Amino acid sequence: MFRLFFAGKDDPLLLQNGLYRPFTTSHISAMLFLFILVYIAVGRVKQKEYRLRFLWSVWAYAFLVFLNVFRFVWDVYTGIFNIKEDLPLQLCGIQMFAIPLALFLQRNEGQPLGHFYTPNSAETSRWIWKIGEYMCEFVYAYGTVGFVLALILPLPTLREYPVFHFRSLQSLLYHTAMGFIAFILPYLNYQPDIRNVKKAYCVLIICAGTYRNSEYAYRQQLSVYRLSSN
Repeated sequence: MFRLFFAGKDDPLLLQNGLYRPFTTSHISAMLFLFILVYIAVGRVKQKEYRLRFLWSVWAYAFLVFLNVFRFVWDVYTGIFNIKEDLPLQLCGIQMFAIPLALFLQRNEGQPLGHFYTPNSAETSRWIWKIGEYMCEFVYAYGTVGFVLALILPLPTLREYPVFHFRSLQSLLYHTAMGFIAFILPYLNYQPDIRNVKKAYCVLIICAGTYRNSEYAYRQQLSVYRLSSN
């Protein structure tokens, strides 16, 4: 059972059952359980004082990072790690970088950075608040949608692994933590507004451009490496 839980996608233990698929009884059960878990967790946490609401969000983020690092370790152990595919540069993977910015930079507009006043502190505080606002829009918009879609349609994970496999559970729990943080943001000095979706889209465009540049640099380095090897 332990070997099956951590088996690679080419392991005979997995291949003997053929292709896996979503919407099985186990998938629906896990999906409903995680939806209910997030609903109950948000309902309980939002009633706590601000400091505890913030701490719960930080703990959820730490769990999210742990799951991602654990997946890297598993990928390396099974021999399927690919730096181009496994770096967290996909839409939900970028959340690992956006969430701390949303949590730690978002404050009430005009709130000072600290106890010491300098002539430029007000302007700096305004810019930091603005960055935090854009990050919150991004985390909330794509965190909620990504959470729902990833649980309902966890593809391609469930085409290669059963539900109760490390890779499937890692993906489901990662998106669950991401969804919890997104849904708790309105209780952390953030007011969602459908008119602000353009801010989330701006962050997405910047991330997409960064990803394209990183991909181009990776291909250039790979070409140089292959030429030098030959």
